Amino acid sequence: MVIGTHKRTRIRKMIGRLTTGLLLSMMSTVSAQTIKLATIAPEGSAWMDSMRSGAAEIGERTDGRVKFKFYGGGVMGNDKQVLRKMRIGQLHGGAFPSSALAEFQKDSVLYAMPLLFNDLKEVQFVRNLMDDKLREQLEQAGYVNFGIAGGGFAHLMSTRPVANLDNLKTVKVWIPDGDTIAYGAIRALGVSPVTMPLTDVLTGLQTELIDTIMSPPVATIVFQWNTSVSYITELPVAYIYAMMVVDKKYFSKILPDDQVIVREVMERVYRGFDEQGNTDNKKAYQALLDDGMRSVTPDLGQIPQWRNVVQESNHKLVKEGVVSESLLLELECYLAAYRTGAPIEGCQQ
Repeated sequence: MVIGTHKRTRIRKMIGRLTTGLLLSMMSTVSAQTIKLATIAPEGSAWMDSMRSGAAEIGERTDGRVKFKFYGGGVMGNDKQVLRKMRIGQLHGGAFPSSALAEFQKDSVLYAMPLLFNDLKEVQFVRNLMDDKLREQLEQAGYVNFGIAGGGFAHLMSTRPVANLDNLKTVKVWIPDGDTIAYGAIRALGVSPVTMPLTDVLTGLQTELIDTIMSPPVATIVFQWNTSVSYITELPVAYIYAMMVVDKKYFSKILPDDQVIVREVMERVYRGFDEQGNTDNKKAYQALLDDGMRSVTPDLGQIPQWRNVVQESNHKLVKEGVVSESLLLELECYLAAYRTGAPIEGCQQ
């Protein structure tokens, strides 16, 4: 039986459509990736809700080719444990606080150097000029990131008032495990810090292994550290932030068009974190006071003394290669320009 020309044409078109659909289906199956991420953010927190919402949008826009699996509440361990699991492929990334970012690229901790900034206006001025550079360096080191989520300033919080160096030398100050810069700053002030992972801080306070923390108010409430400290010193010690870091080797397995979608959505999520972070921290500060925590004003003349000692420590660590000297000098140049109204030309190293 002879098939007519128009029928053969129709059959060829049908085969073409079926073949195209089959190939697309196969491509979707082959290219489907699940990004496994760990975070200390508790389940049910606004952070987790926002990340899950972003992941759902990504899944929908990529027709299920890109999925996320989140491990919240620190169930995958502390930062070092998460990093080890990333190296063996058990995890592909995580949301890390600034104190842990040096494990990925040393200059990622630049903004968190103690007593560097006086207020959030200075922070924002510098970030507008340097964020892109720090993010690009992290990418060059092999890690995809979606932006910086600011969390406001950390303050000293303790079981008894800390208003001067003499007070500080009598307390047991917690420093995050691996935070070389904060450790050096506290040592420079004549204090022997106690290092432990963030996940152990509450236990450390309850067992009196430590009695003083440096933390942003939001984190203090989220992790319930406020149940074990009574005083907060009115001094912005260090700017705290977080970043989501994903191993680029794994991320590169995602289809290029899907990578664009992931970056677009997660960068929007992190911009939201960044915009809300400072506001949340201010509200948390007031909430601590309303709940009975007592504010401590540093003794007159103490702040310049503290800043001078810590700045010397910062530059000593820079000489040891902890952070790039050129970047710290660039940042300090921008700060000087902001404080004096001088032009920023010539600051970039």
